[in-house]
Amino acid sequence: MSKSPHWLELSEYIAIAAAIIGIVIAAASSNWIYAAIPILISTILGAIDRLRLKQNLRSRNQALERKLERELQQQGQILQEEIAQARSFSTALVKQTVAIQKSDPVSLAPTIDPQDLRILEQKFDIYKRLMQSMQDHVAGVETSLKDVVDLLEGTALTERVEHLERHFTHLTQHLGIDPAKLNYLEESISFDDKLPEIDITPLLAMMSEESISSDLVSGELNSGDLSGDLWSKPTWTLDRTIEAHTDWVRCLSFTPDGARLVSGSFDKTIVLWDLATGAAIYTLADRPKGIFALAVSPDGKLLASGSWDETIELWDLETGTPLRTLTQHQASVRSLAITADSQTLVSGSFDRTIKFWHLPDGDSIETISDNEPIAAIALSSNGEFFASTGDDGIIAIRSISSGESIAELIGNQHCIGSLAIGPNSQTIAAGTVNGYVILWHLETPQNTPNGEKHQIEPSQAIKAHAGQINACVFSPDGEYLITGSVDGKAKVWYKADDLNFRDKAKSILKGDPGRSVMSVSIDPNGGLIAVGGANGTIQLWRKV
Repeated sequence: MSKSPHWLELSEYIAIAAAIIGIVIAAASSNWIYAAIPILISTILGAIDRLRLKQNLRSRNQALERKLERELQQQGQILQEEIAQARSFSTALVKQTVAIQKSDPVSLAPTIDPQDLRILEQKFDIYKRLMQSMQDHVAGVETSLKDVVDLLEGTALTERVEHLERHFTHLTQHLGIDPAKLNYLEESISFDDKLPEIDITPLLAMMSEESISSDLVSGELNSGDLSGDLWSKPTWTLDRTIEAHTDWVRCLSFTPDGARLVSGSFDKTIVLWDLATGAAIYTLADRPKGIFALAVSPDGKLLASGSWDETIELWDLETGTPLRTLTQHQASVRSLAITADSQTLVSGSFDRTIKFWHLPDGDSIETISDNEPIAAIALSSNGEFFASTGDDGIIAIRSISSGESIAELIGNQHCIGSLAIGPNSQTIAAGTVNGYVILWHLETPQNTPNGEKHQIEPSQAIKAHAGQINACVFSPDGEYLITGSVDGKAKVWYKADDLNFRDKAKSILKGDPGRSVMSVSIDPNGGLIAVGGANGTIQLWRKV
C-alpha cells in the first residue's frame, strides 16, 4: 500500500500553513479575516478527508467481514469433521473395552494381546493429535477475530485528536494567542462519529463449549486457559449499569470509604454517585470543556478535576462547592494524583510540565519540565517517588521530595496511555496504544545514590488487548491488575506463583459488545470495579 499522502491531506497541510501565516498577519494588522478564511478552508478540507476515510474504512470492514465469514465456515467444517472422527474413535474404544471386560470381568490385563495394546496406543496417539489440531484451529479463529477487532476499534481517530491538540497548543503558545478566541472552532468540529459496531457474539457461539463434547476435550482445554476471550470463568458479576453521561466517561475515582464514586466526562460534567442506590448526589456542570482527570484526597474532603481547558478545579467533595481554580498549565491537564497525607496535588499536562500544588489552598510549590507531553502520572504508596510518561514511551521515576530523577523505565517502543504503581511500590504497569501491558520491577528506587539514574528493562510484557489501553489499575492488595481498552473489554490479570502476572486474563468484564472502555477504577476494599465507557455509561462489577 502506498505511503504517499492523499491529495486531501496535502491540501489540509497547505491550508494549515496558510492559516498560520494568516494568523500572523491578522495579529499584526488586527484584521482577523486573514486568519478566518484559511482556518475555514482547513476545517472544510478536514471534514471532507474524514468522510473519505470513513468510506474507505467501511469498504475495508465489509471485505474483512466476508473474509472472516469464509474462514469461520472453513474452520467450522474442519472442526466438525475432526470432532466426528474423535467421537467415532471414542465410541469404538468404549465398545472394544466393554467386549474385553465381558470376556474376562475379573482381570482385564491378561486378556489383552501385546499387539492389541500397540494398536490402542496408536489410536490414543491419533486422539491426542486430533485434540491438538482442534486447539490449533480454535487459536487460529481467535487470532482472526482479534485482528478484525483491532482494525474496527483501532485508535486512529484518538491519535489524530491528540496530534491536532498538540500542534494547536504549540501554535497558540508560539503566537501568544488566547485559545479562548478560537473556541468556535472546537464547536464546529465534532468527533462524535463512531466506528461501525459489529456484534461478533454469533460468531463466538459457533465455538462455544456446547459444540464440543465434554468427554472428548481434555481438562486443560476445557478449563478456560486456552483463550481468555472464549471460555473465561469470571470471578466478577455485573451489578449495575448507570446511564451516567452523554459522552466519554474519561475518569473515575472512588471515595476513601468506597460508598461513593466520582465520574468525569467529555460532556463537561462531574457527577458524584451514591453506590448504594445508583443515584446522583450532585452534578457539577459549569466546566467550559471536557474533564480528563479526577483525584479524591485520601481524607475524603477534597476533589480535584483536570480539564481540556488547561485548568485544575478544587472542590469541596461533600457539598460540590468550588474552592479554587488553578490556571498555571498551558495545555490540557491529563493526570492528577494526591499524596497520602492529602497535602500535595501533583498534576501532569500536555504542556510538558508536572506541577506540585499545596492543598487545600492550591498554592504552586514546584514545576518540573519534561521533553514530552505528560500523558499519565502515578504516585507510589510509600510516598517517596512518582512515575510519569509521555509520547516517547519512557517512564521517568522521580523523588517526590526533591523532584530529582531516580530511574528510567525503558524497553517500550510505543506511546503509553495509562500508568499504575502497585501497593508494594515496586511494580509499575503501563498500558500502551498497541494493546500491551508492560511491567517493570523496581529495586527500592528511593535508595538510589544521588545523581545516579538507572535504566530498568521490563520484567514482563503481556499482549492484553486488541487496541489502545486507556486504563490500568492495581487491586488494593496488588494480587491482580485491571485494564480497560478500546476493544470494549476490561480484563482482570492475576498473579501466578512466581509473582509475575499470568498472560491469560482470568476475568473479562464485557457487558456491552463493541463498547470502548475509557476508564477503570477499583474501590478501596477491592470488591467493586467501575468501568466507564465511550457511550457514557458506568458499569459496576462486583466480586463474587
